[in-house]
Amino acid sequence: MRPLFWLAVSLSLLLLKAVASNERHDPDILMPLNQSALNQELTDSVGKVVLINLWATWCSPCLREIPDLLTLEAELPASDFRLVAISMDDPYSKDWVAEFKSKHFPALTSFINAELDMDALVSMIDPVWNETLPTSYILNRDGEVVEKIQGKRPIGFFREKLIAAGL
Repeated sequence: MRPLFWLAVSLSLLLLKAVASNERHDPDILMPLNQSALNQELTDSVGKVVLINLWATWCSPCLREIPDLLTLEAELPASDFRLVAISMDDPYSKDWVAEFKSKHFPALTSFINAELDMDALVSMIDPVWNETLPTSYILNRDGEVVEKIQGKRPIGFFREKLIAAGL
């Protein structure tokens, strides 16, 4: 009887882990992202073309670009493409940013930079980032940065760059 009990406990824990993993990317939740978590997100995305987008609530070009990125995310198969949006707003403003995102971009799954120094997070991708927003990085299926895009660009530009990266 004891082995069955432990089997049931183990299966329950695995199920809870799977549910928690799916909830981790719920668009209603703005998840803090530090260097370790970003590394895990990128590791989990190997095999897909990834578009990392750095944005902020105070950046009007960012806010004009987000609808195009959401269109791309809806058009492209999740098995081949991943959008990783990261708010670069102050980590202490997480609740306000979550409210803003919920009101203006409810479908956007986004993280918020949890590092006190925003360069600490971005330096994992780009050691010479100049703090321009929006900034996007396209990673190929091997997880290598193949394109750095600064400033708002039209959706067609992103499509071309994603195709060039292996979509």
